[in-house]
Amino acid sequence: MERNQFLLFLSFLFSTIATILGIAILVSGSSLARYSSGTGGSLFQASEIGAVVIPIVGEIHSGESTFDSTGADTVLRQLRDLEEDGNIKGILLEINSPGGTVAASQEIFNELLHLRKTKKIVVSMKDVAASGGYYIAAGSDYIFAENGTITGSIGVISFAPNVKGLLDRYGVGVRTYKAGKYKDMYSPFRDSTNEEDDMIGKQLQDTYRKFVEDVAKGRNKTVKSIEELAEGKIYSGEDAFRNKLVDDIGGRREAHKKLSELCQYDGLIPLFEEEYSPFERMIRSLGVKFLGEGSQATKIRSLLQSQVLVILPTALGKLML
Repeated sequence: MERNQFLLFLSFLFSTIATILGIAILVSGSSLARYSSGTGGSLFQASEIGAVVIPIVGEIHSGESTFDSTGADTVLRQLRDLEEDGNIKGILLEINSPGGTVAASQEIFNELLHLRKTKKIVVSMKDVAASGGYYIAAGSDYIFAENGTITGSIGVISFAPNVKGLLDRYGVGVRTYKAGKYKDMYSPFRDSTNEEDDMIGKQLQDTYRKFVEDVAKGRNKTVKSIEELAEGKIYSGEDAFRNKLVDDIGGRREAHKKLSELCQYDGLIPLFEEEYSPFERMIRSLGVKFLGEGSQATKIRSLLQSQVLVILPTALGKLML
């Protein structure tokens, strides 16, 4: 009897969860993309002149954003929607990210460069805007950082674990079947060859060179001047300002004022921000927990799918993926 009651309880629990997740899908498909005025105005309407706040938070990766990571597909969709809206004169990017995958950072950077032709873009850096976070910032018209912001880290890193010594110690062998000489180049079960190391090195150098060139292009600097500041060096906001990696010291207030000036708006231009109700946040969190949308495993898998990563060096502390 107790067993039947337990099964009945589990059935009820799963039905409830399924219902909640169903609502979550409906909510995310319809009412999540709402904007409200960050300056005390009314709900965003297409007839209003204003600017939009877009956050770049956490690890940068391909796919959709979560509450603690930035998906390139989500950001690109937002930027392309704003491109079609003539009443949106500018964008305030708030960046708090240690970086992420190369391709995702490049996609967002390239879209910002394109959007700069018709919109004004200002960046406000928070705690960290390094590596891929700085890559994206370089696509803007003007960058603000706080004195204590960690930024820079213009560099590329690629890694693969090697457990061969551990396996040898316990007499464990791994058989690999492959078609293609280099198919298991990143295998954790063997040492890499000199030829493979050279190939990986070339891949890193190609990506690094593109990173430096893009930053130079976005910042209207020479490649040589950016090379001198690159090599993965980390800067405080104040140091980045002295080295002209950012344009000024300040936060949202200063960035908002500058964006208004660039948009030639009399006074402070209204800022519209995407809003989530407490209920929507709860639903999204449940969806993350039960569907694994924002799980650590998903983020790690997303990062490792790109063999080359643009990330904050772990020397500064534990990197949270």
